[in-house]
Amino acid sequence: MRSLQYKYPVKKLYTGSSLGNLYAFARLDSQSNVNGLWSSIDNQFYLGEWDIEIQNNGKALDPLETVFTPASQTTILINGVLNAEKQFFLPLRAASEAAEYPLHLRAGIYLIRLHNPGLGDTQFSVHHILTFPAVAHERFTKKPPEDQSRKRVTIHQRENLCEITTVGAPNEARVFGSMAPWYSCSFDDKVLVAEYRYSLDAGETIEVSFLVTFSPDGSGAAVDGFLKCQDARHVLDRSIAAYDEILSRTLILTPEPVINRGLQWAKVNSVRVQHTYRIGEAFTNDPPQDIVVIRDLGWYVLGADYISPAFSRSLLELAEKYAFYDGGKLTEFIHANETVPEKHDYKLNINDDTPLYVYALYHHAVTCGDRDFLCHGYPLMKRACDWILSQVNDGLVRCFADGTNVWGICSWRNIIDGYNLTGAVTEINAECYHALRLTAAVAQQLDQGDEAAHFVRAADDLKKHINTQLISEKTGLYLLNLGNDGVRHHDVTGDLIFPVMFDIAEPEMRQRILDRLMSEEFWTPYGTRTVSPKEWNYDPDFGYQLVGGVWPNLTAWTAFCVRNDHPEKLVEGMLNTYRLSEVEWPGDFLNVVPGEFPERLHGETFISRGMTMSPWMPPTYLWLGVEGLMGVKPTLEGLEINPVIPPEWKWVAIKDLLYKNEKVSAFLHDGTLYSTRSVISKYPLKVGAKVNTTIDNDRVFCTCIAVDDDLLLFAASDEQAEGKVTIEISGSRNEIGVKLKAGEAILISLPLIRDKSTAEQVSTVK
Repeated sequence: MRSLQYKYPVKKLYTGSSLGNLYAFARLDSQSNVNGLWSSIDNQFYLGEWDIEIQNNGKALDPLETVFTPASQTTILINGVLNAEKQFFLPLRAASEAAEYPLHLRAGIYLIRLHNPGLGDTQFSVHHILTFPAVAHERFTKKPPEDQSRKRVTIHQRENLCEITTVGAPNEARVFGSMAPWYSCSFDDKVLVAEYRYSLDAGETIEVSFLVTFSPDGSGAAVDGFLKCQDARHVLDRSIAAYDEILSRTLILTPEPVINRGLQWAKVNSVRVQHTYRIGEAFTNDPPQDIVVIRDLGWYVLGADYISPAFSRSLLELAEKYAFYDGGKLTEFIHANETVPEKHDYKLNINDDTPLYVYALYHHAVTCGDRDFLCHGYPLMKRACDWILSQVNDGLVRCFADGTNVWGICSWRNIIDGYNLTGAVTEINAECYHALRLTAAVAQQLDQGDEAAHFVRAADDLKKHINTQLISEKTGLYLLNLGNDGVRHHDVTGDLIFPVMFDIAEPEMRQRILDRLMSEEFWTPYGTRTVSPKEWNYDPDFGYQLVGGVWPNLTAWTAFCVRNDHPEKLVEGMLNTYRLSEVEWPGDFLNVVPGEFPERLHGETFISRGMTMSPWMPPTYLWLGVEGLMGVKPTLEGLEINPVIPPEWKWVAIKDLLYKNEKVSAFLHDGTLYSTRSVISKYPLKVGAKVNTTIDNDRVFCTCIAVDDDLLLFAASDEQAEGKVTIEISGSRNEIGVKLKAGEAILISLPLIRDKSTAEQVSTVK
């Protein structure tokens, strides 16, 4: 598998990575200094800043380039011929191991490499400045709470480490140090300064590690964590291996390298925001914090099901336990570090949280679950849908709230000052229709015929009223909403995508909507605008860019809906969404970091105005690749695969798609779909058993299946590449050399050798 890496001159960058694991979250600057280290289990900052300066004979080395990889960020520094690297990472373990090793993951680690290629010996000094209270950095939109900035600490110096505890909270402990002793160390109640010195002979390179470990359980636990992470190189190798395993799941390859990179980085970003909180595993919509929003949880599950189904299950169980009201409504958000979380709903009787939770339950059931999970999930779906139906008035689901901003908006665009969006909102009604239809289907599957018929009737009735009461006589499209005061709002916004996405719009209406959303009015080189520039309230920057800015998740929804009619626009949408993540000068767009999906953009300049790493966009991008591009559709009846690709593409492939308890591989080549599992498809289908293959070049994608008496080897690459594929089956061994042009795929048929004697074949296919 190809390694992921971006290397940028420091001068081109504005800021650095957001890194995370189950217990920690860290933000870095462009020179790989730490700008905050936070703990999820207690929602506390344990470190505000950690700056490292490397000097040679009293002169600081200059930062030259910064390298971004899934597991770490590294800055390369120079001073004449001398050079050094400072690499920061948070440990990662495979999901099956992580919960057993919390001490291994409560750490921030630097690996410093010093190199003297000169003719004589020289001395390096490594200077550390650690600030323990949280620091509000201007280059991050998220600021720490004031109580975190007011912290003071007590520091106890040991032989080669310092134990640091928070004043007034002695169990809140950290350890800083290295395996070697410092040259000097000083501190007060906020800052620790340490210097280390190293003499290097000509041609010598050394690597040293520095650690901050932390624990909410006192100094003893923090020291234990320090001891467990002493071998930092081993810890980093384990972390890289954990990321590689995640990247191998649901691996999609296309002729377009930008999309391929985007899909892989989407997995990385998704995992970085998976945390363990006091009440369980969850992710927040604005890290670092403990707020869990049910809307975002619902969208997150759609992508996470394909790389981390166990985490998806944990999310759904957390919402089941803490987010339901007695009547069946799902709350807007909870705090995951409250022992008994309070529900916060902004006093809205309905919004998108309730139907989206139903969607997530269904998706997880058909993608990852079994009949037992379906039996468990159905009462939850029914409970939520009963609440939805209780909010129907005059045929439509209605939200009754007369406030503004979050207290008066039931839409996904819910943080607009001075704005109200309630009543019969088209988006909410479309989502509720979808929830009712899914619940009816599950009821039918579980032989609950009467309940299935009830929900089918309710869904059909809701759809009928949407398509009569919510049609705009001015635009010929859907209303934004029908207000509780009877006022019909004809605003043309990106929210028009919801009646298309959830099968409300009839074919002619569907086409009108997609034509409008694909026009230059909405469709831009960096994504879809939230509101038409022709609207009275259009502003490309106001309201968190929700009345005219660009939100990538809206782009994904639009691209998904247009996939069958215009697959080239689906591809364009995927390119537009990831474009900023590898732009030549990230600093020109401010809150942009290579390999991370920005949250939201100015609608005309496309400057990033939100988080550098959106927590929900990465799994949404993965969902778009799997269910949009590859056409994967898990259903109660089975698995459908119907890739949608532009005419110039001749192939697309997926390897180890996580589906229930299987790993399914499939590829479309010259109009025929090949799969390791029997699936439903509109394409001619050939099904075969997966055959073990290896490749000596990670730039070549390969998979092999045995069909009847043939081995079918598929090899592809998005760049010019060659390699040797080894196929092993029943004791036989074949080695095939392949040479590929950029964007090319080949399908090689070999005779299947069924005896167990070893047969070797070496050939080259161009």
